[in-house]
Amino acid sequence: MSTMIEATGLTKRFGAVDALRGLTLSIARGELFALLGPDGAGKSTFFRLVAGLITPSGGHVQVHGVRTFGLVPQRFSLYEDLTIDENLHLRARLYDVPDAIARTRTAELLARVGLDRFRSRLAGALSGGMKQKLALVSALLTQPELLLLDEPTTGVDPVSRREFWILLNQLHHEGLTLVVSTPYMDEAEYASRMAFLDRGRVTALGTRAAIVGAYPRALVEVRSHDRMRLRRQLADLPGVEDVSLFGTRLHVRGRTADADSLLGEVRRAMAGHVEADDVRVIAPSLEDVFVWHSEHDTGAGVDQAPGSPLALAGSR
Repeated sequence: MSTMIEATGLTKRFGAVDALRGLTLSIARGELFALLGPDGAGKSTFFRLVAGLITPSGGHVQVHGVRTFGLVPQRFSLYEDLTIDENLHLRARLYDVPDAIARTRTAELLARVGLDRFRSRLAGALSGGMKQKLALVSALLTQPELLLLDEPTTGVDPVSRREFWILLNQLHHEGLTLVVSTPYMDEAEYASRMAFLDRGRVTALGTRAAIVGAYPRALVEVRSHDRMRLRRQLADLPGVEDVSLFGTRLHVRGRTADADSLLGEVRRAMAGHVEADDVRVIAPSLEDVFVWHSEHDTGAGVDQAPGSPLALAGSR
């Protein structure tokens, strides 16, 4: 696949703040690329640079062979005092889409996202999920070759979030190039490739399999209803580097990749507290990988760059 977006040494400063610090990555035509990171990581700044809304302080970013692109910003930016139809009609006029073509595309897109029954409703009266679907339709109305989506599901309910990502996945399989930023690890599962970004630097870059496969530690899961007390006890073990809460379970990260050694140590410590079957070696999730990157400088592995991201809220 040919390269569509190419950033090299990309830097952006706002006063004394470095929003991006030497970011280098390329995104191929036809990819669904996910940019993962907490608030303040530099995701929105990257999108604004790609869209040409701001200029870099250093380095450069190039978008190759794209005549039209769509942008779905993090905050709803359409007119809340206009109806769905009025917003889309205005969008078509602004981008010189002929009326007949605009009517056909509008009807098709609204039906696809399930908004065709609400065409006369004011945009301000829509739910959060419906607003984001309308923003997506607006961006698709001009038939873009590249779609940029900046945290499009933040603040959206789980059902609407899942529906939105199913739509994005369908668009990807139809050949559209999508670049999506998100703070949610589960959303990255749809991506063909992804990058971890924090404090303006890429800390890991590649496919999900490559990033997870480069995880350099053993990982053991402990199931217990007494997680907080056991967490403190496990954290004191010599072979344990970190203990994280994952819902009703604990993820115990070793100091090495020796899974058998870590499993034995944890089972001995948990004897009398939990059953042996409640302690097992597991494969890391994306969230485990991100937490590890939050605490280590990383430069090894497929498509990875040095850095140290902050863990997402709720990861630990």
